[in-house]
Amino acid sequence: MNMKNMNKKVLEFYKGGPSVKQVPETKIKLTEIKDLIHQGYQLLGELREDVNAPVVKAKFLNQAIIAIYGEEAARIFYDAKNFTREGAMPKPVLKTLFGEDGVQTLEGKEHHHRKHYFMDLMSPERMDDYHILLDKNLTEALDKQDGEFELFDLSNQVLFNTICEWSGIHVERYDSETLEKLARNQISMISSAITSPTDHLKGITDRKHSEKWAKDLIKEAREHPDPGKENHALYVFANATDLDGKLLPVDVAAVELLNIIRPTVALTVWMTLMGHALFAQKSIYEELKADFDNLQDPFIQEMRRYYPFFPMLPANAVRDVEIDGYKIPKDSWVVLDVYGTNHDERTIDSPDAFDMKRYIGKTKDISYEEQYEMIAQGGGKFREMHRCAGEWITLHSMRVFADQLVNKYEFTVPEQDWTIPMDQFPTYPNSKALLIKDTSCIQA
Repeated sequence: MNMKNMNKKVLEFYKGGPSVKQVPETKIKLTEIKDLIHQGYQLLGELREDVNAPVVKAKFLNQAIIAIYGEEAARIFYDAKNFTREGAMPKPVLKTLFGEDGVQTLEGKEHHHRKHYFMDLMSPERMDDYHILLDKNLTEALDKQDGEFELFDLSNQVLFNTICEWSGIHVERYDSETLEKLARNQISMISSAITSPTDHLKGITDRKHSEKWAKDLIKEAREHPDPGKENHALYVFANATDLDGKLLPVDVAAVELLNIIRPTVALTVWMTLMGHALFAQKSIYEELKADFDNLQDPFIQEMRRYYPFFPMLPANAVRDVEIDGYKIPKDSWVVLDVYGTNHDERTIDSPDAFDMKRYIGKTKDISYEEQYEMIAQGGGKFREMHRCAGEWITLHSMRVFADQLVNKYEFTVPEQDWTIPMDQFPTYPNSKALLIKDTSCIQA
C-alpha cells in the first residue's frame, strides 16, 4: 500500500469512513425513562434493536453511554490497553455495592498487587475447606426446617455464616439477631445500587454499618492475631500492604474483607434461582437427578449463563477502538452488556433455551481458563483482569446446594409465584422459592 492510500485509510478510520462505522445513536426522552427501566436486564438489547446494530450510543440529557456486547466486545473490553475501570463506576454503585477504593476501582500494578491477595485465598485447599464447611452448615440448616420456608432466606443466612467462618471470623460471638441483620445488610448493599432514592439511602446506611463491623474486625485482627489463621481472609486483608509495603488503611482493608463476604452472600440470588430451575417445573430436576455426577457442573454453568445476575459493567475507553466494525472514540463511557453477551445468538445456539447438556466437556474451561463467551462473573484472565475472584466459591456453593436439594432431601413444592421480574436488580422469583421439606424422605 502506498503512502497516499495508507493516509486515506487512516483518515477514513478517524472520520468513520467505510472501513469503520460511526456508532448509531438513540436519544432517550424523559417521558421514556419509566418504560425503559421496566426493560431491566433487556434494556441494552432493546436499545440495540432500536438502531439495528450490535453497538449503540444512548444519550440522555447531557450524558452519553455506548453499549457493547458479545465475545469479541468482551475480549476488547477486558484488555487494559483499551479500557480502564478508573472513574467509570457511578458513585451510587460505589457507595453501596463495591465501596470506596476497593479492588474493582484499581488499575495497572496497583490492581494486580491487590488482586493477588484475593486469588491467593482461592487455593484448592482453601476451596475444599469452604466446600466442607458449607455442606455442614447447609445440612444443619435444612435439618432444622419444619414446615414451609423460603430458600432465599435460608441461603442468605447459611452463606453469610459460612463465608464469615471460612474468613476467620468468630461467628459464635454474635447472637442470631445480629447475624441475621449482618446477612441482610449484604443483600441490601446489592439491591440498593440501582433502585429508588429511599432504598438507596438504606443501602448506604447498611454499608456504613457493615464497614464499621469490618473495620472493628480488622483492628482486632491486627492487635490480637489468631495463630494459625494467617491464610484466612480476615488476616490476609488485615496484613495486606500497598505497593510501597505499607499496611492498607483500616477502612480500605475493611472494604476488601467485605469484597469477600458480600459477593458470596450475593449467591443467595443464584441459590433462589436454582430453586426455580429445579422446582418451577419437574423436567430439569428429573434429568439432573437421573445423571447427577455427569450433569452437575454442566447444570451449574448453564444456570450461570441462562439466568440474569449482574447486568452490565462500565469502563472508560483509553484510546480509539473498533468493536464489531464500529469506532469507539477515546474517553467514551462504555458498558459491556453481561446479560446480552450470555444470550448472544451469534456465539450461543438457542440462547433463550435452558440446556444443561450445553457445557458437557467444557465446564472447567469456562471457570478455570481465559473466557469471553460466557461471562456471568466477568471474563478474561483471573489474576490480570477484572474478573470476579470468587468464581470458584460460586461453583463450590452451587455444587453443595445442588447436591443437597436434589440428592439428600426431597421437597413438596407449594403453589407460588415463580415469576422472575426482569426489571429488578438483583432478580429472583417473587415467592423467593418456597419449599416444604419432606421429612419422610431424607436420604441417609
